[in-house]
Amino acid sequence: MPTVVRNLFIPHTPEQVWAIGGDFSRYPEWNQTHQAFPDGPPKLEEGTQFRERVTILGMPGEVNWTITEVVQQTRFAIKGEGPMGIKLGAVLELTPEGEGTRGAMEASFEGGPLMGPMGDAVGKATEKATDESLEKLRALVEESAAVPESAQS
Repeated sequence: MPTVVRNLFIPHTPEQVWAIGGDFSRYPEWNQTHQAFPDGPPKLEEGTQFRERVTILGMPGEVNWTITEVVQQTRFAIKGEGPMGIKLGAVLELTPEGEGTRGAMEASFEGGPLMGPMGDAVGKATEKATDESLEKLRALVEESAAVPESAQS
């Protein structure tokens, strides 16, 4: 079953990256597969359950997620179940690197429908979406860092 791990250097502190990446109200701004939170954005706390509408390979679906791990300023992990019993996992991890942060995203999928060519296609589409998501996250952090603090309040 596909597991995708992608990473990108972001020339800002983990705290600056977390301010956007760890805020589910900002998730729609950067996560490429995200379509909506039907019940509103969840609180980033272990044990929180929430629904998310996603699109992968142009196919919409809904995932029931549980936040399984939160390490402030560093990492969050979620596990979920989507259509046709597919199990999903996602992680955002931020690691200090020199003067910036290595942002890494992991996405995993398992379940019968993903055996064979369908799994390969989902894996490739997820690689592309994850790369685009990290690029968008980096751009948002850079935009935020460019705005003087007095203008952010």
